[in-house]
Amino acid sequence: MNPLARTLLIALAAALLWLGIGLWQRTQAGTPIQAALLAELPLTAAVFAVTFVWQRLRRR
Repeated sequence: MNPLARTLLIALAAALLWLGIGLWQRTQAGTPIQAALLAELPLTAAVFAVTFVWQRLRRR
């Protein structure tokens, strides 16, 4: 597998896991799904970026 594709896949998996856990926690607390998704998106993007950079640095 291409190293860049593998890095993207790992970063995407981490971000989706973060998003799923965050949505589950917020909806269990009574937050509507749309509001929960909107609240989780910025942090999910940050998790994706940090994981991507971390994986790129780790593969050097």
